[in-house]
Amino acid sequence: MHAADLLVVGAYLAATLWLGARGGRRQAGQGADEYLVAGRTLSLGAFVVTLVATWYGGVLGVGEYSYTYGISNWLVLGAPYYVAALLFALFLARRARASEDYTIPDLLFASYGHAAGVIGTATVFALTSPAAYLLMLGVLLRRMTGIGQGAAIVLATLFTLAYIVARGFRSVVETKGLQFVLMYGGFALLLPIAFGRAGGWTGLSASLPAEMLAWDGGRGAGWVLAWYLIAG
Repeated sequence: MHAADLLVVGAYLAATLWLGARGGRRQAGQGADEYLVAGRTLSLGAFVVTLVATWYGGVLGVGEYSYTYGISNWLVLGAPYYVAALLFALFLARRARASEDYTIPDLLFASYGHAAGVIGTATVFALTSPAAYLLMLGVLLRRMTGIGQGAAIVLATLFTLAYIVARGFRSVVETKGLQFVLMYGGFALLLPIAFGRAGGWTGLSASLPAEMLAWDGGRGAGWVLAWYLIAG
């Protein structure tokens, strides 16, 4: 990488560490509510920013799907998750908040007993395991620095823990704000350039296969339905 690239990455890492770790002593000792759920004081704006930036890694998969199956991505990888989120907000969010449990497994333990709680814990762990993300960070670090893959993963893990351990969820919220700005700033720079080089709408419609512009990506209604079941 060019020295200017490394400078930008270094500035981002330094800003992330500062945002995540600042005020760690002041927040220490305020209990599980403060550490795990930021005292349950998260505003709607911060909540949205945190969720969007947290799922930013999905952009890679979304980009691959769009490249392969075209505009059906809006229906397949967009709408079902919005529908699931809307149903949760309308019918489950108030009840989940009223329980004041920290996790879904907590709810399962309280409502259905030990066996359901254990199964729920294993399921949530499998779905949210950070292993894949730590591997991605390790690969990026290895490509930038040339160090071994194992060492890169260890360093990426230690860096992540360094800014989260001080304040827990508050560290996550503040660093996600920075990532949100960089994410949409990158899109704002990239999209106009990519659109222009592709020849605009005329160039895109002339160069894309017909199935790329089909509502189902040429895969059929069953394919689309399967994604809605996954989202649920």
